Amino acid sequence: MKYKVLTALLVCLSFSAAVHVQSSEAAAVTSGLQASLVGPLTPLEKASSGAELPVRLAAAETEEAPLPPGHQRHLQLALWYDGPAANLAPLNAIIALFEKQHPDIRVHLNPHPTMNAYAKLNGWCGLDEANAPDLAVINSSWLALFAPRLASLDELERTPAAARLLAPALELMKVNGRLLAVPWCLGARVLLVRPDLLAERRLSEPQNWGQMALITAPGLHRPPQVWGMGLPGAAGGGGAVLLQEMLWAEGERVIEAHGGVNLATPGKIKTLERFCELARYAQPEVLSWSQTELENAFGEGRMGLLVSDTWVAQAWQKIEGAPEYRALPLPGGEQPVADVLGDGLAVFARSQHQAAAVRFAHWVMSGLAQKNLMAWGGLAVHQDLLAEAREDPVIGAVIPTMAKAQGGAANAPPAALRALDYAIYLAVSGKQPPAEALALAQKVLAGSMTTTPGAPPG
Repeated sequence: MKYKVLTALLVCLSFSAAVHVQSSEAAAVTSGLQASLVGPLTPLEKASSGAELPVRLAAAETEEAPLPPGHQRHLQLALWYDGPAANLAPLNAIIALFEKQHPDIRVHLNPHPTMNAYAKLNGWCGLDEANAPDLAVINSSWLALFAPRLASLDELERTPAAARLLAPALELMKVNGRLLAVPWCLGARVLLVRPDLLAERRLSEPQNWGQMALITAPGLHRPPQVWGMGLPGAAGGGGAVLLQEMLWAEGERVIEAHGGVNLATPGKIKTLERFCELARYAQPEVLSWSQTELENAFGEGRMGLLVSDTWVAQAWQKIEGAPEYRALPLPGGEQPVADVLGDGLAVFARSQHQAAAVRFAHWVMSGLAQKNLMAWGGLAVHQDLLAEAREDPVIGAVIPTMAKAQGGAANAPPAALRALDYAIYLAVSGKQPPAEALALAQKVLAGSMTTTPGAPPG
């Protein structure tokens, strides 16, 4: 089955999407850089070099005494990766270029199994703190959990390098206004559509959720051969993330800017009604399906529409015989929305070489480093890379919406996601109308009742 091929291609790196695929451009980018790894800095390297930027990092003031001639500081960088070593070429190129500009620093890339990520990070921020590396790749949804043990990178936000990054990418790396990481490998949610089915049934690409629910999904729905849309409904399976993105399109928020909660607004009720309408033209037993299962089914040609992410979309490009698809921005209200998710590079506060680690984080913000991260499979979040990224059939779909991107629906407080899962369960199962489902979900969110998402109240 095709999903087995997809599983072989996907490399767990970004915990929001749970997948990462090395871009086919990686080899070309890396080979183009190899010639610059020896000899004087090229103009492009100088332009991307932290040393060339008119900024003095305050962390340098706390660096230990100067090293004797010929000695070096060694940084350990933890990465979560399960694939072949050859695919790490873009990351090794980032390190090699940094070391060329900082001959007194060596960066050691240490891949760890993805399944051990949380346990390892939890240990390094707790009882095993003495063995923590200097830097680690951390998913943005986990930054708040480990914030007390991470160094503040606020000073980097004031550098010219930061000014060249798209603001939403930096916002995703903040906790309570503090910059705790720099963008490493980001993705975005996209709408995957089957153009062959649209053409066959004389349908246009949907521009908003209303068209999806009333025209496109019903028009594509031809069970049992093809379902109109893949819709996650299992508790914790991605439905709450999708519902939250649909709320964004209507200008709605689960938790308001002032911190209050009101799930029973007319806009939220309308959005949940639309979710239920889509469920009529989705796969059978919606409440039992997770996002991963839907992605496998989409690759087998069993549905016309699916909201997924850029990593999965890139993976399908590599599978021979996979159905043709187009990646579109997430549908919106007056304009499409973007939901950005992914990983950042953080510095541990107890690092013995914190200043050197901050210098490396500063370099990762540069255009040349970000170009390699784009080759590694990430979004283009640097101004100098946007023109190139627009030509990519997947990443290019997201670029027009990035200026107003919002950070990580999957990063919402767990209580909010549980409440939305509960509302989906009540409404899609028909146990409650959407208005009452949201009212009960608000009680869950407020803590006035307890229940297990995806199951009736006790």
